[in-house]
Amino acid sequence: MTAQQAKRRSALHGGAMKKQPFLACLVLFGVLVCGASVCSAQASRIAGEWRGIWTNPAGSVFTAEIILQEGSACKLCAGSGEGSIRGRIVWRLRKAGPNDTQALAAQAGATGTELVKGEMKGAGLLILNGYQWEDTALKSLDQYRLAISDNRQVIGGITLNGGSWTGQLIAVRPKQ
Repeated sequence: MTAQQAKRRSALHGGAMKKQPFLACLVLFGVLVCGASVCSAQASRIAGEWRGIWTNPAGSVFTAEIILQEGSACKLCAGSGEGSIRGRIVWRLRKAGPNDTQALAAQAGATGTELVKGEMKGAGLLILNGYQWEDTALKSLDQYRLAISDNRQVIGGITLNGGSWTGQLIAVRPKQ
């Protein structure tokens, strides 16, 4: 390498060295801004509408229209903390199981609204507890332990189902 080539190479590296702190700061700023917006978006993305189905080993089938609110968007949650969830589930009896009562079987197609409250446990678990029926009592108040998919488009898991934890609920976000 000639002296002139060495001088040019040194000048190039010197210019690059001066630009590196600026680029590093720019990249770090971008990571921080994008990371913060992703975290806050994920934390608040459980709120909204869901459509689902609930079943149990007895053969009962209910459809569910779920609306959830959380944290600061939830006027009822404000005193409960940022991870608090409140909502309502509108249940529709689609089919009574063969071991269900005749009275329940006669109510096929009827609806009832269950009010729920609960909280997020970590990033992937939603705990809900039914606390009141708003109109009819098609189904007893339930408790829910629901996993949340990574893309926040599916929730699903088990429900107390009268004490046996054998109820199953799965719900998805309706297509817009």
